[in-house]
Amino acid sequence: MSVRYRQSCKGRTGYWYIETTWPDGMRTRPTMPDEETAIRINKKIEVAIVDEERIWKKLRRELRLEGGILQGFSEFADLYYDSYVKVHNRAHEKKKNRLVILKRHFSSLPIDSLTPQHIDKFVSSRRKEGVKNRTINRDLGVLAHMYEWAIKRGYLEVNPVNKVERLEEVEWVGERPDESVLDSIFSQFPATMVPVFTFLRETGCRRGEAISLNRSQIDIARFQVVFHSNTKNGKSRQVPLTERALWAISQMPKHGETIFYHPGTLKRWTGDTLDYRWEKAREAVGSGLRVHDLRHAFGIKLAEEGCPMHYISEVMGHHSIDFTRKHYAKFSPESASRAVLRVLEGRKEVGRQVGGRGF
Repeated sequence: MSVRYRQSCKGRTGYWYIETTWPDGMRTRPTMPDEETAIRINKKIEVAIVDEERIWKKLRRELRLEGGILQGFSEFADLYYDSYVKVHNRAHEKKKNRLVILKRHFSSLPIDSLTPQHIDKFVSSRRKEGVKNRTINRDLGVLAHMYEWAIKRGYLEVNPVNKVERLEEVEWVGERPDESVLDSIFSQFPATMVPVFTFLRETGCRRGEAISLNRSQIDIARFQVVFHSNTKNGKSRQVPLTERALWAISQMPKHGETIFYHPGTLKRWTGDTLDYRWEKAREAVGSGLRVHDLRHAFGIKLAEEGCPMHYISEVMGHHSIDFTRKHYAKFSPESASRAVLRVLEGRKEVGRQVGGRGF
């Protein structure tokens, strides 16, 4: 820890601050009105940190009342990324990009000064940029989790993001994943990429789960693949392996632990490479389907065959069965719309039997 002075730009008066790293890893840079105060507060911090009674947490809470001992938003966002995101999130680069956006909007705020009003302005600004509600909600989700982490670590006591309602999202309604269309797209792939796309199609797994798949996750005796630490939400699950899925695995000669890789570079496929190849293939056949629609096709097929929603939810690794119902119940034979359709089609059939007059 140290007392420092920073000269403001454009010749304005600078300010004193205390650079401190606390025993729990938290970094703080509270500004002080003058050098004398900075030296005095720094002494208190030094004594508290080495004290056997571990009174430094109490002092830190007290100092917050004296002028914001907690660091600024940007610094805390970096601490959150380094201490949590990089350790627990497989796709941490995506979260990092959202944190960059959040830092751009809230960089001038102390971490404990964020209010619902600040968040409202952030939402309004993002809307003016033409950002969709779905994306803004993902930004707010990262912000909320960062504050929850701060509370669990004892940095804060209240999460202001919980008081902000999420925006209404318009459900994406695109082209229905038809098997014949998928076959046409697959016919455009080079032979080296067919196995990984086939595996995606047959298991309904996420793209990242497939390209990071290791041989230790394959249980040939039980005809299943086990997804655990490499899932999006960290939820473990077992997915059955069809004959075509087993074929896809068998097409990849063993090279290290990773199953799917580029046969030329011997490096596992990247998400950008798969996306690029998929875009080229779908454009060639005039389709609007996305790579993620292979997962939708998997879920739709299970629902149409009458598979119970809780089984679909378990195999696909959804965070809740309500999410599964929202997206796939409409394809189930038991869904209201499909049941009504059967009644209507039956009525037409009866009409034809009585001379085409109908009812």
